[in-house]
Amino acid sequence: MNIKISRLKKEQIFTSDYEELNDNNIIEFSDSKIAVIYAPNGGGKTSLSKILGNEKHTEFSIEYNDKIITNNDEDKIFHIIEDQNGRNVIKGKTEDFIMGHKIKQEYDLKGKLEKEFTELFKVELIPVLKNQFGISKKSGLFYDKIIQKELASIISDLSNRNSQGKGIEYSEFIDLINSLSKNEIDKIDENKYKFLISDYSNDKSSIISQISKLVESDIQANQAISKIEENDDAIIILEKYDYINDCIVCDNEIKRQELLDQKRVSKTEHINSLDDKTKLILEKIIGAIKSFDPFNIKRTMLNTIKDGDFLKIVELKKEFDLYFVVYNRKLNNYFSECLNDKEIIANFKEYNALLKEKPKLTEGDIIFIEKFLNDCIGKKIELKRDDDNNLDLLLGNKKLLNEDRKDLSLSNGEQNFISLAFELLKAKNTECPVIILDDPISSFDSIYKNKIAYSIIKFLENKYQLILTHSTELIRLMEHQRLGCFNLYFLNNTEGEINGFIRASKDEQELVLYLHKLINFFRSSVSDEIINEKNFIISVIPFMRGYAQITNKTELKDRLTKLMHGYESEDDNITEIYNELFETEIIKQQNITSALEISNMNVDDLEILNKEKYPLLNKTLTHTFTYLFLRLNVEKKLVHKFQINSQRNDMLNKIINKSFDNSTQENIERRMFLLSRKTLLNEFNHFEVNMNIFQPAIDITNSVLKKEKEDIMEFLNNI
Repeated sequence: MNIKISRLKKEQIFTSDYEELNDNNIIEFSDSKIAVIYAPNGGGKTSLSKILGNEKHTEFSIEYNDKIITNNDEDKIFHIIEDQNGRNVIKGKTEDFIMGHKIKQEYDLKGKLEKEFTELFKVELIPVLKNQFGISKKSGLFYDKIIQKELASIISDLSNRNSQGKGIEYSEFIDLINSLSKNEIDKIDENKYKFLISDYSNDKSSIISQISKLVESDIQANQAISKIEENDDAIIILEKYDYINDCIVCDNEIKRQELLDQKRVSKTEHINSLDDKTKLILEKIIGAIKSFDPFNIKRTMLNTIKDGDFLKIVELKKEFDLYFVVYNRKLNNYFSECLNDKEIIANFKEYNALLKEKPKLTEGDIIFIEKFLNDCIGKKIELKRDDDNNLDLLLGNKKLLNEDRKDLSLSNGEQNFISLAFELLKAKNTECPVIILDDPISSFDSIYKNKIAYSIIKFLENKYQLILTHSTELIRLMEHQRLGCFNLYFLNNTEGEINGFIRASKDEQELVLYLHKLINFFRSSVSDEIINEKNFIISVIPFMRGYAQITNKTELKDRLTKLMHGYESEDDNITEIYNELFETEIIKQQNITSALEISNMNVDDLEILNKEKYPLLNKTLTHTFTYLFLRLNVEKKLVHKFQINSQRNDMLNKIINKSFDNSTQENIERRMFLLSRKTLLNEFNHFEVNMNIFQPAIDITNSVLKKEKEDIMEFLNNI
């Protein structure tokens, strides 16, 4: 089975070649259903997994099983297991990392929903309820007028200053909103509606509320109410025009103060003649009416008391009720539309779907969790269903999920291992035929790496697996678990180069996996692939020194060391060193060089090996040559510029520290610049500890290496 990739796009991460990839675009799976794609950090591995996982704003086109599939299709053939950063969201809660990508999705959606609902409640609903519907506290007169009681309950929680919606179940809220249909609203007198909202929001002094409570027995006919009104009007006029002593109607002279006193006395006498209920109506209702009276309440109440006709109040109440109907319809319509143009409902459906995706426990799953995991971490982890058939993950009979990270009796390595283990569990049970694993062994110790390699091969043996990595260690571990279990590809993603998924030949794959085969290759068949002998031998000088150290060939090691320090200038026969070290005679031409010569060579467009047959090894040696070139130039420049004693300061880091002490800020910055360069680190030029020539040499892209070379050479030219 193979996958043909024709298009990959995610922002500007992939070069233009990937817009329409015609070459190096077929990934063929091995008989064990595994293909490994190797690329250095920054090469596009994680972006590839996100594209094939159909992340937003990405595009792809692939051919699988004779069918073209793009990012616009609903068919899902890839199940993505993200790298550690994607699996583990360390926020102090176990659920963010213990169960992997789906749980991460679940809690991301949960957090998004909480944010969306908080914004909806606090920014939209609560202010509108207060300003448009007169509701600003959890109880009041309006609640009795709200016809939809479920809506009243939600509004009460929203208006509760201590809650502000925290007590609302999201599912109940969405169900209620979905149940509301928009109502037609008849044309109304907006002044009357405005008065109703303003008045009814004042619970203790609402005029409408007091009128609504009146019954016929509360009304006693009394003509004196007319006299009270007349006296009121007279008093108002006399007080208003207190600066004149003539009648404003007939212009006759009057005794204004005397007349004012008479009207006040008359008003008091008539009020005293009223019964207690009428006095209360006069004070709380008629007297409370100000100039804004669109319902004409004052005139209606005066006429009712004057003639004792309670029907006038009945009609007034009916009019109030009509406006309360309008109020309910407006309230209903506002809530029915409050989720329009929002993603809340869609996000909630997706969230609920994830909640329902509880893995079914099969016998194999139980064995994997309760046997394999427990054996790996030495602690008892088990899965159990609760009474509601929900899945609980237990550690020592205590819940493992939803506990603070600091309270877990697990190391970081154990937590990361469990995270990946559960991802494998879900991948095994998914319907997707292809599992993509992004950098599965990063940050694990050697024991866990072995266990993960075993888990990947054994547990996912019925799935096609596309493994993305920058670790040759993972490749070796998988080979040792099952010989020849994968096909190896090198992902190249550099503008101006041959890009795509470059298949490593079986021969080159063996060189990556087995050190003895690499040594034998250097002893024999490499001569048929060399394009430039001198460049080839120079590129393996660091590796040869490590090999000489390990094989106790001290004299050869010392000669090679001189070729690796920029302050040395002695010529040496590197052909002789090579043939003696590898006990061969394959290099016939004598090649003489020195550290000085190497530091002056042109490392752009180096020709070393047949890159069609050995692309990975050729790239590795090209990088190693460049690392050596930069190291020599830095040492040469600093030793000569600052007159460094290379007998006492023979190592690069000593030379850098001696050249740039702490005396000035500029020195500190220069020192930090050099010490932070990837290409100057010892691990790139010393192989005594790890004889892996491929790593870390190829763990940097061509473009990043070119930029670093340019930065270092510019730095040296400016000091």
